[in-house]
Amino acid sequence: MTTNGPGPTTIRRRIRLLLRQLRADRGHSQEDVCRVMAWSQSKMARIERGTTNIPVRDLRDLLEFYEIDDADEVRRLLDLAKLARRPHWAGAYRDSVPAPYMDFLGYEDDALRISQYHPFVIPGLLQTEQYARLLVAVGPRRRDGDDEAEARVRLRLARQRRVFAQPPRPGRVRIVLDERALTVVESDQVKLDQIEMILSRLPDIDFALLRRDTATDSVLVGPFSLHEFGSEADPDVVYVASQPEDVALIEDPEVVAGYKRAFDDLYHQAASGDEARHILDTIATSLRGTSA
Repeated sequence: MTTNGPGPTTIRRRIRLLLRQLRADRGHSQEDVCRVMAWSQSKMARIERGTTNIPVRDLRDLLEFYEIDDADEVRRLLDLAKLARRPHWAGAYRDSVPAPYMDFLGYEDDALRISQYHPFVIPGLLQTEQYARLLVAVGPRRRDGDDEAEARVRLRLARQRRVFAQPPRPGRVRIVLDERALTVVESDQVKLDQIEMILSRLPDIDFALLRRDTATDSVLVGPFSLHEFGSEADPDVVYVASQPEDVALIEDPEVVAGYKRAFDDLYHQAASGDEARHILDTIATSLRGTSA
């Protein structure tokens, strides 16, 4: 996790998981809580989904209803509620991307390990600015206007700077890429710049490349990002993606475990280390000749 401790997204999830567990342990339904607390059902649902922060006063009253009388535990939870209200580092871009993507960025910050697979395009952490602009220009959100498109590109670059601000811990960022994703754009110069970008990041990431002749079924898996936290308080999550900012959260432990197995299978099929670098160098050399 970040050196300053978990961010507001992770803390908000801790709170909602704790509150759901407390309610279940005491045998209350959401309707029971709403009746006693004089809350609407929608408010209760938003709190337990983590889509809104619970006010400190409401949390204090709820803990009293749940008969949490340990002063240290109450103080700890109230402190968490205050920390959850800290601003998101990407808050300036909130209106330009879907809300689930903002949470995705928060979990990415705090994850001990990030494992990503993409069969179609270069993942956002490895995209050049030109490649990112191309994806935004052809994506389904292209009609949002130039300002919104520019904001999404800036956010993608800011995300890269944040993740790679310091040399990541060995193995923290693992990326498996299908070789076909390297050549989907038309411009040879864009492809060359993109491959050189990946080559420049190899010291910072654990990168593996699925060869065309071994990746026949890999596209059926679909792109996903696995965030592992190494903590019982913060269960691992998976985000599946259709577009770079269109993501859906998966928290079911059995499903998350299935994605872990899928990533391991893909990684072991792929070329990594010096072999992956050699493949990238070979493609780059070919593209340099074409560009010349």
